[in-house]
Amino acid sequence: MRYLILLSLCAMFALEGAEDKKLKIEEIALAQSEDGTPFFSGYKMLPGDTVFFSCKVSGFARQGDEPPKIFLSYQIEARDAKGTLILPVEAGKVAADLSPEDKEWRPKIRHTIALPALADSGPYTVTVKVKDEYGKAEAEGSVSMTVQGRAVAVSETLVVRNFRFLRTEDDKDPLQVAAYRPGDTVWARFDMTGYKLGDKNQFDVEYGLRVLKPNGETTYEQARAADEKNQSFYPQRYTPGILSLNLPKDLKKGQYTVVLTVRDNFGGQTYETREKFDVE
Repeated sequence: MRYLILLSLCAMFALEGAEDKKLKIEEIALAQSEDGTPFFSGYKMLPGDTVFFSCKVSGFARQGDEPPKIFLSYQIEARDAKGTLILPVEAGKVAADLSPEDKEWRPKIRHTIALPALADSGPYTVTVKVKDEYGKAEAEGSVSMTVQGRAVAVSETLVVRNFRFLRTEDDKDPLQVAAYRPGDTVWARFDMTGYKLGDKNQFDVEYGLRVLKPNGETTYEQARAADEKNQSFYPQRYTPGILSLNLPKDLKKGQYTVVLTVRDNFGGQTYETREKFDVE
């Protein structure tokens, strides 16, 4: 009986030892600085933020004796709420000679993630895949983060969202009443979305404007006020726009209309919106 118990204990310890040797990804974390304190649960990151990813690896095989060596390869992917990659996949290797003091050493993998400047809101996921080249084992782990971007509703066709008049160029809050005085500068911001993307996520949108007097006559016109052309790894779903108007000091009071016309040069789309402001 004692012999059987001894065999059972030996088998149990052998199993525990085998489990300890299983390739594992541990201490996955996201922080605001390299090796900094991990984000607390519910922390919201903003588009354009830099996030520092890290994890440790254990249970890898060692090859040779003088000194033993390790050889790991890994891939790191960062995806948005829709599963779209926000950056190219990061690939790397960990190859090292171990000394006797490194018996419990766990290599640390680090990666810096720059969130897109116009990233969409939602839960993002960072996934790391590690392969032990000597032990022929693989492991995978992931960590989530929340990104709080601008609220720009999705559209399948070209449209202008979030048009708002402002008092100054840098104001964040829109005017509750779009009213100005002669001699003021009228500022407005808006978001263009629903345009088509070309190769490598290229986009090409432009916009022009007209200003109508209270009687409907055109008092100012700029057919091509600005154009926005760019391409990026992460598809830019919307593009911000801005306009300004210098009101003459002798401008008559009344309600004026801004006619904003947006053109999507890749998709062959045009969209027009009319926004009113008062001169008092």
